[in-house]
Amino acid sequence: MIDLQAADTRIFLFHGANAASDPGGAMDAVNQWLTKDRSATPYANLRVRDITVTADGAGGIYTTVVCSLGRAGQSVTAQPLIHETVTQERVTEEPVGTTA
Repeated sequence: MIDLQAADTRIFLFHGANAASDPGGAMDAVNQWLTKDRSATPYANLRVRDITVTADGAGGIYTTVVCSLGRAGQSVTAQPLIHETVTQERVTEEPVGTTA
């Protein structure tokens, strides 16, 4: 059993139709996807939680990859740590949650 939050989880399905005739090549698309550089994307913290390989009944395989986006600690509507009040005369900064 994998303990993941639904909002932080993505499931990817790959199909290798020729797994019986090319066992090594059946996972090429999965391996290429897994090694993709995501450091400059919104998915930089993507973590693989589980990989399952299942026969498709016709000589191929289905590969299911369960991933965590690594955003479980972040809220969907993130607020800045500093709240800025802008007026024509001045800009004041105060920590969120305080009142002036």
